[in-house]
Amino acid sequence: MIEKLSHDLLSEFAGLPVYEFSFPSIEKAAQGGFPQDVEAWAWRIALTRADHDIEFGQVFAVFLETVDTTRVRALILGNWLFGYDPQVGSDVATEPLVEHAARFPALEALFVGDMASYQVEISWIQQADPGPLFTAFPGLRNFGLRGTTELTMAPFKHAALEELAFQGGGLPPEVVHAICAAELPSLTGLDLYLGTPEYNGGATPEDLAPILGGQAFPGLRHLGLRDAENQDEIAAALAHAPIVAQLETLDLSLGILSDEGAAALLAGQPMTHLTSLDLHYHYLSEEMMQRLREALPGVEVHVGEQVEPDVWDGESHRYIAVSE
Repeated sequence: MIEKLSHDLLSEFAGLPVYEFSFPSIEKAAQGGFPQDVEAWAWRIALTRADHDIEFGQVFAVFLETVDTTRVRALILGNWLFGYDPQVGSDVATEPLVEHAARFPALEALFVGDMASYQVEISWIQQADPGPLFTAFPGLRNFGLRGTTELTMAPFKHAALEELAFQGGGLPPEVVHAICAAELPSLTGLDLYLGTPEYNGGATPEDLAPILGGQAFPGLRHLGLRDAENQDEIAAALAHAPIVAQLETLDLSLGILSDEGAAALLAGQPMTHLTSLDLHYHYLSEEMMQRLREALPGVEVHVGEQVEPDVWDGESHRYIAVSE
């Protein structure tokens, strides 16, 4: 599952180490030296910091010429920002991939937007509708993207998709609605960074109702509703949500979870069947952390990264972990 958000680049994806396919010049690329055990790597196609005159399409074209793409199992579309212009959207990377989808018959895992914070802030990454990717690659089992600016999506169908992750500072509620309405019979893992309204996020429990009710994805075993400004409200809804009974792992990390939300979880349905409850980066008191551990003795309760509210002008301010 693509659970961890790194402000650096992915070093592993879909269980494979990442090999970065990038170069400072076309002449450098012509020297080759790329791995021949193609299926053993997750390939990241990206522009480097040294690129001045190369566009993403050129790097992708070289990839098609030099790598046996019929053996590529995992692919990462990395930095596509020619001239480091954040206004350049993901379509410059996804459209060539869709055009040449037939060249990737073995592709099972795809990540769009693997960019480090030194390249671009996560809130500046502009995404396009991923729908054409789902249509072009019916064999995909694992899909993730980073950045939700300009992200739009319509409900879609995909028979094989098992893991789905959206990372960003604000997942638009209309995108949440599209995910809830998607037909994904094989989905076992879903990870959503709900974010803040400041970055077009802020989905409510009502927006998430098909997921929480268990109707949307009956095979779901992992659910991450993370990085939420309304994390207490989400926790309270999960306390009585039918989906919880079928889960093995639940992730409410990176948001502004307080004792109020944690108390609601403990007062709700039993969660002792979970193998993991991830709450790291939170605003819980020491007493509440101890209550959680005692109430869930057989569960791995992750309560690292305790955060203190900022107080100024006599007011307390709490912040999600991933926004800008």
